Amino acid sequence: MTDTTELFCLRPDVVVEPVVAGWYATTQLVSPLAHAMNTAFRHLPIMQSYIQSPQMHAAAVQDPDLLGGPFIDHPAERASDVVDLLESTRGAQQDHLKLADAVRTAWETLQNRAAGGSMADIYAAMPDDLRGFLELVYTPGGTPDLRVFEALLYRSAHYTPHLQGALIHRISGDERPFSMSTPRFPSPDKFALNRPFSDKAYDVLGRLRREPMSRADIASALKLNDADAAAFDAFLTPASPRAPVEAATQSRWRYFGHACVLVESAGGRSVLVDPVIAYESGDAPERYTIDDLPDFIDVVLITHNHPDHVLIETLLALRWKIGTILVARSGGSMVDPSLKSALTAIGFADVREVDYLEAVQVGDVSIQALPFLGEHADLDISCKAAWLVDAGMRMVFAADSNNLDPVLYDRLATSIGRLDALFLGMECEGAPMSWLYGAMLPFAVDRADDQERRLDGSNATRARALIESLDVDQVYIYAMGLEPWLKFITGMAPEDDSTPMQQSEELLAQCRQVGMQAQRLYGRATSEDAVETVEFDL
Repeated sequence: MTDTTELFCLRPDVVVEPVVAGWYATTQLVSPLAHAMNTAFRHLPIMQSYIQSPQMHAAAVQDPDLLGGPFIDHPAERASDVVDLLESTRGAQQDHLKLADAVRTAWETLQNRAAGGSMADIYAAMPDDLRGFLELVYTPGGTPDLRVFEALLYRSAHYTPHLQGALIHRISGDERPFSMSTPRFPSPDKFALNRPFSDKAYDVLGRLRREPMSRADIASALKLNDADAAAFDAFLTPASPRAPVEAATQSRWRYFGHACVLVESAGGRSVLVDPVIAYESGDAPERYTIDDLPDFIDVVLITHNHPDHVLIETLLALRWKIGTILVARSGGSMVDPSLKSALTAIGFADVREVDYLEAVQVGDVSIQALPFLGEHADLDISCKAAWLVDAGMRMVFAADSNNLDPVLYDRLATSIGRLDALFLGMECEGAPMSWLYGAMLPFAVDRADDQERRLDGSNATRARALIESLDVDQVYIYAMGLEPWLKFITGMAPEDDSTPMQQSEELLAQCRQVGMQAQRLYGRATSEDAVETVEFDL
């Protein structure tokens, strides 16, 4: 007998938006200490400011010059929701707020008492909420510092997965409120999934984008009651035959936007770098989506722990078909949360930390971690790596690396050999240090220092020096925040006359002058159809 049960998939415009305590989820809100610091010193001040003047925030989010600033993108009519969130934060997150205050107290104690002598007696003076989670150290130059036993924090009451969940809703277009400053609220058209990120429900949702199920099986797999199942029906569409993703017959790469590139080998292996993937919105530019990925991803590579390179929303949608994630090793500083710990905590089974110049072999693909300078405002952060991927084509994905010292690449050149392609970001006018790290710092930063220590990538001069150090055939400029689906993460809307765009144009011209193939990537691109240059209007 033929089974006539109707099968359904998720609609392609459905977003499963991860949230932590009402805020868009990043790895900083998974890490217990970073979560506490951001709650106390980012979220509370933003909410307090909004409650004092919703009209000011409403005006600010309309000002292009203030894009990405600490302004809540909700109309004044939702002020009561912000008030409720503020009060619930003060109540439900008392332990986080105490932990954040304890960190500030620990820094003050260290600054006052650690003058170069032994710190053995200072441990007893540390706040109770932090004792046992810290090592007190001096840097080799004699500056007192705090090191975190982050693995212990994940095993303590400070890790609160019950605050994790998702809002499931449909979108039209690529516009979404800026992730770092606008809380997410349930509404009649948003389905609240109150499950920790480690829950298998997210794998079910990920599979539903490709593998159809019956309504009954969906309700059972997601543990929906009758009312929730009826509400969830708005996100389903009858399954239709889908063409299989074309398998690679030779080594190739496909650009999915920003810093996300899929590398495939002739032997059928796949490597996905910095997965941040768009939805099919119908808007320009044309883009690849999750439907364009292979059925299994052998390796995911993360270049660094910034939300436009490690996006929980995309990663959860792919978790069911990811083999291994490779990340750089965290050094344990306050501003350097471990990517391995965060990703393991939210349900990824195989996350490996790789040291610089360590090689990993996956079938016919060789992967090597390379040093990464810049983009982190001179902070003590080691959880970052460029990646050399040899899948028949030899490619380096340098992301936002800033060539602060060209001698590094002179030394690397003898180790890594000839490259078919270099992928390099040129966001050379990045945000000030406090934009991303302000809540994590022990003390307020001098404004002049904050403006000088920016989250910058290479400009044309530094990028050209990097290219000259390495033996490179092709150069691809990427990770510029150009695609519209990145704006809600980066707070950027680059213009043609912006400094990064002008600098990238200068580099393209320099490459053309010496006959080198160079292209600034946008929307989608492949190694099969790469051309010498590309022109577009933003």
